[in-house]
Amino acid sequence: MNNKPFNALNDCFVRYFFTDKGGEKVLLDFINAVMISADMKTFKAVEILNPFNLKSNYKDKETIVDVKCITKNGTVVIIEVQLSGNSRFPERILYYWAMNYSKLLKKGEQYEELNPVISINLLNFNLNKKGNNVHSCYMIYDTKNSRLLTDHLQIHMIELKKFKFKDNNLPKDLNCWLGFFTTKNMEDYMSEIVKEKPIMEEAHKRYNNFIRNQLMMSEYEKKEVYQYGKQIMLAEERRIGRKEGIKERNYTIAKTLKQMNMDNASISKATGLSIEEIKKL
Repeated sequence: MNNKPFNALNDCFVRYFFTDKGGEKVLLDFINAVMISADMKTFKAVEILNPFNLKSNYKDKETIVDVKCITKNGTVVIIEVQLSGNSRFPERILYYWAMNYSKLLKKGEQYEELNPVISINLLNFNLNKKGNNVHSCYMIYDTKNSRLLTDHLQIHMIELKKFKFKDNNLPKDLNCWLGFFTTKNMEDYMSEIVKEKPIMEEAHKRYNNFIRNQLMMSEYEKKEVYQYGKQIMLAEERRIGRKEGIKERNYTIAKTLKQMNMDNASISKATGLSIEEIKKL
C-alpha cells in the first residue's frame, strides 16, 4: 500500500490514466460527469486520438493538450490540466479550442463537415475569484435574449481550489471524480468511493498500475520537481514585480509632491524614498 501523498493532476499521470490502453471507460465516465453537471447531453463511446506513449511524452515540459478524443457522433473533446494561470488564460484556452476546431475542416470540405469541439479544463487555481462555482460552462449566446448561436463551442472550467468534497452542489458523479483528482490519500479515498461509484474500481486499478511502474513513477517525480521549481520561480517573479511596482508608484507620488513644492524631507517621509533619490527627480 502506498500512503505517500500522490498528485493525480500530474500531467504524466493524467495522460496515462485516460489514454493508455483501456482508458476509454474512465475517460467516457469523466466526460459524461462533466456533461451532466452542465445539463448537456452525454456520450455513448469515445475513441482516444492521442494514446499514451511514455517514450514520446516524457521529455515534454509543457503540454498543450493532455487528452484528446472523439465521440461516436464526431464531437471532439480535449481535456487539459493547468496548475497555474494568469488573467490571459481564457484567451489561451480559446486559442487551443480554435486550433482544434480549424483542423476539423479539410481543404475543399464544406462547413457542414464541422463538428462541436468541447474543451474541459481542470484548473488548480482560481480563475474567477468572485464566484464560488467549481464548474462553469461557457458557450456563445446573444447578449439580449440569451439565444444560443451554435453548440460547436463549449468550454468547461473546473476550478479545483474551490472544490470541497461532499460540501458542494455538484452532481454525484463529478463530485467523485474531482475528489479523485484532489485527494492526497488515494488509498483511503478509493476504499470509500468505490462503494458509491463502481467505475472507480477501474480507476483504482489504473492508479495502482501506474505507481507500480518504476519508469512512469520516475517521470512522475521529474514532473513534480519541475513544477515545484516553476512555482517557486513564479512566486519570486511576483514578489519582485510587486516590489518594483511599489517603488515605481512611490516615484510617481514623489514627483507630484515635488511639483506641489513640498520639501524633500516630507516627501521622503511620505514615500519612503531617500533624500538623494528625491533630489534626482
